[in-house]
Amino acid sequence: MKGKMKFFERTYLLTLLLFLLFLNGCVFALAYYTHGGNLDAAREVCRSGETAALEAYLRDRETLDDVNELLLQVSYGNFYRKKNVYLAFTREGETTFTNLPAGVECPAAGKMTDLRTEGKRYLVFTEEAGEDGLLFTYASDVTYLDEEFRTLMLVLGGVSLAASVCLAVFLYLLLRKLYVPLDNLSGAAKSLAEGDLSVRADASGTDEFSALAGHFNHMADKLQGQIQTLQDTADQRQRMLDDLAHEMRTPLTGIHGYAEYISAARISEEEKIEAAQFIMSESMRLRQISETLLDMAFVRENRISPTELVARELLLATRSRFVTRAHEKDLTVTVTGGEFLVSGDKLLLELLLTNLTENACKACPVGGRIELGATVTEEGKTLFVKDNGNGMTPEQLAHITTPFYRTDRSRNRKEGGTGLGLALCERIAIAHGATLTFTSALGEGTTAFVIFGKSENFTTP
Repeated sequence: MKGKMKFFERTYLLTLLLFLLFLNGCVFALAYYTHGGNLDAAREVCRSGETAALEAYLRDRETLDDVNELLLQVSYGNFYRKKNVYLAFTREGETTFTNLPAGVECPAAGKMTDLRTEGKRYLVFTEEAGEDGLLFTYASDVTYLDEEFRTLMLVLGGVSLAASVCLAVFLYLLLRKLYVPLDNLSGAAKSLAEGDLSVRADASGTDEFSALAGHFNHMADKLQGQIQTLQDTADQRQRMLDDLAHEMRTPLTGIHGYAEYISAARISEEEKIEAAQFIMSESMRLRQISETLLDMAFVRENRISPTELVARELLLATRSRFVTRAHEKDLTVTVTGGEFLVSGDKLLLELLLTNLTENACKACPVGGRIELGATVTEEGKTLFVKDNGNGMTPEQLAHITTPFYRTDRSRNRKEGGTGLGLALCERIAIAHGATLTFTSALGEGTTAFVIFGKSENFTTP
């Protein structure tokens, strides 16, 4: 907004104003204090001078009996006038002699007055002179005090002005330098707001601005990481949508083709049965895909209600589901360990173990071995599924939880795989605060681990 002062300008003007007020206040206070001290000293001098002059006058009057009193007063008046001191003698209300300047009046006895007249300043003091009713008035010209005060004010004012100018320049340069990090931080924030996520502020130094720049950089790192995560998530979802469209198009195309073939061509009963079986098989694939996607959405959007479960019982229940499958391929499925409790949703954990075991069955050759186990390690409570099947390469291992990814597409299609099982398993593990990891080697088999976290306080059933 035009006309709005920047924070730097406000700080500069406010600091300068406060300093100038303080400086000039001190200067003027010092000047008035000095002037007051000089005036007090002048009063003491006036009082001392009056006492000395009166004593001398009384002494001379007693000594010089033959001298006319008026002549003596005139003599004293002329003598002291040369020193800028004026005298007056008064008896019974009548003035016998005075050379007081015009406008200067005699105060009461014992009183001192400070008078100004015709541009000059006088200290006037009156005292009784003896017992015959004579009053002695002593007026000292102290105009020089005002002149000294004016000179002092001019000198101090000049010094104050010079100091103010120097301060204004020095303060501007100092604040300008101090606010450079803030300007840099402001520029970095503006660049970040405009979309430059790589910008970082200079955080070198140990002052508050450096600490603020460090916090800004930390925020920028977090923001960049979150945006990158969102971008990766968006890319992953787009890939999943693309893969989903591809996965659904293939069976739909086959179903549509066979349906047209059945309706338009004269085919034998055997061919009709074969076509119907294909349609049923592809329909089942579509159903599996939709159900798995719904399961993934449910796990992602809902909180689980954990209960305490015996790990071994989960493993035994999983093995029981593969008795027939194991018999068909002559597989040996064993259960080891698991005499401890894990916290989780029974149905979801059974689904996770079932999917992992299903993959192990597909990977194992005839006569293969599968081990369902549970153990407690330094990493935490762990469930694992181990097979001695074909194994995977490191590249395949890095993508196995990606939706619709298959290490062997032809085999998985034949056996009805959707490529979503391990993605679902990963979702279930995350929902339980667990980690799903794999180790594998070609020709040696694969082991899947579900690690539930630290295990210092695990309980046994």
